Amino acid sequence: MFSPARSALLRSLQARAARVPAATPAFRVSLANATIRLYSTPPAEESGDKPKPKVDQLKMGQKGGGKKSSSTGLFFGFHPFAIFASLTLLGTGYLMIVKPFFEWNDKVQSERKSDKKKQVAQAAYTKEQVDSFPFDKKTVVFVLGGPGSGKGTNSEKLVDDFGFVHLSAGDLLRAEQKREVSQYGELIAHYIREGLIVPHEITIGLLRNAMMDHPECDRFLIDGFPRNLVQAKAFEDTVCKAQKVLYFECPEAVLLERLLNRGKTSGRTDDNIESIKKRFNTYFNDSKPVIDAYDKDGKVITVSCQGSMDDVYKNAQTQVTQLFKDLGQEPKPKAT
Repeated sequence: MFSPARSALLRSLQARAARVPAATPAFRVSLANATIRLYSTPPAEESGDKPKPKVDQLKMGQKGGGKKSSSTGLFFGFHPFAIFASLTLLGTGYLMIVKPFFEWNDKVQSERKSDKKKQVAQAAYTKEQVDSFPFDKKTVVFVLGGPGSGKGTNSEKLVDDFGFVHLSAGDLLRAEQKREVSQYGELIAHYIREGLIVPHEITIGLLRNAMMDHPECDRFLIDGFPRNLVQAKAFEDTVCKAQKVLYFECPEAVLLERLLNRGKTSGRTDDNIESIKKRFNTYFNDSKPVIDAYDKDGKVITVSCQGSMDDVYKNAQTQVTQLFKDLGQEPKPKAT
């Protein structure tokens, strides 16, 4: 409030400003405003006091009109309470949803692995059973040759005529690959797809178990094995020695043609041109030296694959008949 003297002076000046001619309205307004500023309380800016910032609670942390916010209490553009609330919600969600899910999933996976180990253990033979099995009294003949040379086809016929149990290393590996409780399924699939040799520990274990599945039989044809010298030595050291190697000799061009034709209906993942080339490389680099090594020991029976299927099998039949004569055994029909 103005004092009485100041009030009177203010009224006098305002009356004088009102009498200024109408042609000078700007001067009249300026005079009135100057009078008010002179005798009224000065604003905060002019008095030297800093104005208190006005904070818009709805626009906290936002940039409006291109101007940088000068609001206090913000943290990287966000109010601390908003950050705290967000972190609290995230933590609650993790504790109530995410963490229980992971714990449940770990429990399920652990139970599955435990069940798988039990099933594998039940399917395998114990060490005592393996040690007591009379492998050394069995007649084992390896059947070797390039991919598509007719090892499997001729082995099935030899089974009928001589009472063999036919064990195909490739078939055993493929069956193991598909077995739900297999420990090596994915590993075997990779090696077969790439045309590589599966680690001998796996292959020999499968062959050994397959032989033990037929305790009544004394003759085994094992085709497609051994595929390298390491496998041959490991089998003879841990299972038994092979009496002979039945080698189906066939030119590479004939093998390629047979495999491509077989691939049209076989459904095998390795009957394609890429895998066939890899299998040929593996055969000539690793498997052929096995045949040469056994040949030096006089254990190889060579059967030419040139000619009709009947001619090839007749040759094989004659050779195997002579084998049993050399071993002092008589051919006998398949055990029933």
